[in-house]
Amino acid sequence: MVTITRFDDLSPELILCIFDYLSPYDRYNSFFNCNYRLHELVKKRTEFNRKELNADILRFSTLHSWYKHLPLDNDGMLYFIVPTKGQQPRYSFDPCVTDANDLHWWFIYEGGEYILNEHVRAIVTRYPFRLNPFFYHNEHKSTDQSLNRRWFYGGSIILGRDERLHVRTWISNNYPEHFDRIFNSSDFDLRRKEDSLVPIFDSEWLKATTAIYKAAIQIWKDLKELDDFNPFQTEFTQ
Repeated sequence: MVTITRFDDLSPELILCIFDYLSPYDRYNSFFNCNYRLHELVKKRTEFNRKELNADILRFSTLHSWYKHLPLDNDGMLYFIVPTKGQQPRYSFDPCVTDANDLHWWFIYEGGEYILNEHVRAIVTRYPFRLNPFFYHNEHKSTDQSLNRRWFYGGSIILGRDERLHVRTWISNNYPEHFDRIFNSSDFDLRRKEDSLVPIFDSEWLKATTAIYKAAIQIWKDLKELDDFNPFQTEFTQ
């Protein structure tokens, strides 16, 4: 007599071993809507990948010219982060997307894309963070090892927008130890000014990424408490 074992008859331990070989997308796509048991296993045992979150943060940091677009007032522009399917497109006409299926994190600014699911929206908007022009993270290093020079693209542009951004006031209030070197030095070499901004870029990057990590961890934890949340079916509207 032939014994037939159904997938649903397998032990949770064995199912989780199978899950280890599947991407989050494949887990949700294959099992989330099968039955309550598999639904709960998928939801509770799927975690986001910290390495992928790092990649999404780094990608978003240069997806647009933030050194031109973000303010310094009030510590920057208010943003939220939400897990969803595929990389966040740059523009609808020029998405610059290389992965449209796996789990990724999108950045939404206040007044931008609108999350249709009110329960998801309520969770996401509990954990805001702010981004400013120094979030733009395009680091350069000198090819001449004797110079040992390191700088970030956009620094000189930020300094050139002082009238609009009040950069001098902001640096004086937040980084007074670097103010004289940037603004009162007799050295007008642009490269040296860019070099002087490196500690500020580093510090603001650390602040931003720390806030984003904390938000992502808490959002993922709270979303898993929702019965029907499938990150690959998050819907947005303008």
